[in-house]
Amino acid sequence: MKTKNELSKPELLLIFQALSDPIRLDIFLCLLKNKEKRFSGTTYNVSKSTLSHHIKLLKEAKLINLRKEGTTHIYSVNEEIVNQIGSFFANNCRSSIPTDTL
Repeated sequence: MKTKNELSKPELLLIFQALSDPIRLDIFLCLLKNKEKRFSGTTYNVSKSTLSHHIKLLKEAKLINLRKEGTTHIYSVNEEIVNQIGSFFANNCRSSIPTDTL
């Protein structure tokens, strides 16, 4: 049974699909390092519409947050989701590793 803070399979699929693209993975990793950032098409040498599409998919997967300052969009990592992803791996992967290999 799923607890309140556990991610469902559809949520996990959405997260992994969002991170399966190299540009979206770069955006996410950049935000993990920098906490907050403003992105432009020149950051990844893509058009503004392409960058908007990548950011939209990351937001739909709830991986990133948006904060607006006037006309500037500032993005950050959704720490709650990062913690839930970490918990998922901690709870599901460790139990399948044979204890004699630890």
